[in-house]
Amino acid sequence: MSRLLSSILLSSILALTPNTASSLKPHATLDDLKKLEILCFVPSYLPKGFRLKSVTITYDEPGPDENSTGRFPLYYLEYSNGPSRTGGSASFTIDSAREGIGDRNIMETEDSEETTITSPFGPMYLIYTPKGKGTTGRKKEIKANWASDANMKSEEAKNPKGHPILGRYHGFSSTGLSLHEFEEIIASLHPIRP
Repeated sequence: MSRLLSSILLSSILALTPNTASSLKPHATLDDLKKLEILCFVPSYLPKGFRLKSVTITYDEPGPDENSTGRFPLYYLEYSNGPSRTGGSASFTIDSAREGIGDRNIMETEDSEETTITSPFGPMYLIYTPKGKGTTGRKKEIKANWASDANMKSEEAKNPKGHPILGRYHGFSSTGLSLHEFEEIIASLHPIRP
């Protein structure tokens, strides 16, 4: 009986909760990304055994100082060769942000190293752990700093203090990959819509 009451209470709370900036479509598809006005990037190369695990679309609300209505889409992709990002498998993720970004490339470990690679976005700064092992050794984690897409660069050039409408920052991370594999994935990135 208490389970039934708990279920009813939870359903009622969720039904009354307004859609806010954290609104999301947790079971989106790549086809859903094609419908968005923003640039969404996907890789054409993935290491053997990798497949798409999840697509999530969220929406950012306008800030109090914006003269804008509507919501601004963001997306998140996870590719993996195993059950989940934390399940001991290797993964590659793409995250997007519109504003309020901080440093992605900070690791709280003394066993990290930094490098810069060439990417479709220009030079890309990476940090990874563990140190060494060359470009073919497996890394526990690799993080790239935020990369601006063409829309973001265009909007920032027009108004450096403005709020982006279509421009996005894109963050790329991996677990269990080598630097070489990460670099190959990054080099293969392209917009999902031509």
